[in-house]
Amino acid sequence: MTNNPKHFAGFISIATLSKLLFNIIRRLVYPFAPEFARGLNVDLSAITSVIAINQATALLGPVGAGFADKYGYRILMLFSLGILAIGTLAAGLIPVYSVLVICLFLSGLAKSIFDPSLQAVIANFIPFEKRGKIIGITELSWAGSTLIGIPLAGIIIERFSWQTPFLIIGGLCIVCFFIILKIMPKDKRKTRASKTRTRMMTNWKTIIKNRKVLGILSFVFFMSLANDNLFVIYGAWLEQSYSLSLTAIGFGTVFIGLSEILGEGCTVFFSDRIGLKKSIIIGVSLCTCAYFLLPVLNIGLTYVLAGLFLVFFTFEFTIVTSMSLSTELVPELRASTMSAFFAIAGIGRVAGAFSGGIVWSRYGLLPICLISGFCTFAALISILLGFYQNKSIRY
Repeated sequence: MTNNPKHFAGFISIATLSKLLFNIIRRLVYPFAPEFARGLNVDLSAITSVIAINQATALLGPVGAGFADKYGYRILMLFSLGILAIGTLAAGLIPVYSVLVICLFLSGLAKSIFDPSLQAVIANFIPFEKRGKIIGITELSWAGSTLIGIPLAGIIIERFSWQTPFLIIGGLCIVCFFIILKIMPKDKRKTRASKTRTRMMTNWKTIIKNRKVLGILSFVFFMSLANDNLFVIYGAWLEQSYSLSLTAIGFGTVFIGLSEILGEGCTVFFSDRIGLKKSIIIGVSLCTCAYFLLPVLNIGLTYVLAGLFLVFFTFEFTIVTSMSLSTELVPELRASTMSAFFAIAGIGRVAGAFSGGIVWSRYGLLPICLISGFCTFAALISILLGFYQNKSIRY
């Protein structure tokens, strides 16, 4: 990109802000699903179904990466910001359910294009030994969406309307679009894109024959299903059981953001020392217990928030550690392995979003926690089955 560190730092800053906007939209509907349902005059399950549609766009991640390789990362990053701006502004101006569906589909599609394009840019210009630090900085936008974005959205929705955050994010997308257009130079022309595209399916066929890869893919499916099964209804749970305002629910997500940052920090400081596989087994075991503990803690808001903190801390620690493990399962096919990882995680989140809304509407909290707990236990079994014959390999 450039040999000027300040120039590159500026690009990383605006790219991280852009990722923050994508992540806020990805997570905005979860805590405020009841308010969206009231504003659009639809059932809660209709909103959770929209969340599932948004998550389903993760399946397009490998396709987005292929387009980025073909047309260039700069063009695809600008394109994704453009369609996010169009979708959010439309949702903010036209309060119709079908428009919200299209908005969240476009935002999910845009994120599936923007993220791999940005990571590819970083990989092209940052040495491997420093790459984790830079990617880690951009990934702070995920926790930032709950620490900053959702609480502010709660205040804005309560004072104005559920549409207002979409208008603000749409405007910020336009600002980011023009800044990236100005400071990010054009990509160098690529000559091997077609070869990469033709090998994509062959690579996927190769990696799914690997026992360890199958174990990690099954693991991430069940972990993602369990997490979204709870995540899509926690806002409705807090509102219904504890009569929290939209602002209070928004600030309640700060606990989730803090738990995610703590989980990521524990991955950085402890997972390599303990061993990646052992860290995952410890994390997923604690996460299973946390889900089963939630109904017991449903006796007061403080206890509930503590339980949610434990769930999301153990989940984030486990899932981030599993990403690190996945990068070395098939070293010669890292990109294909990780695209499969995120695609299967997307399928799990779609299943969880659908199941969570339906189960909550019909049966309440206890079945939600049981489903999430047993799915997380299934993730533990998947890891054990995938890796128990590989004792000679240390991760």
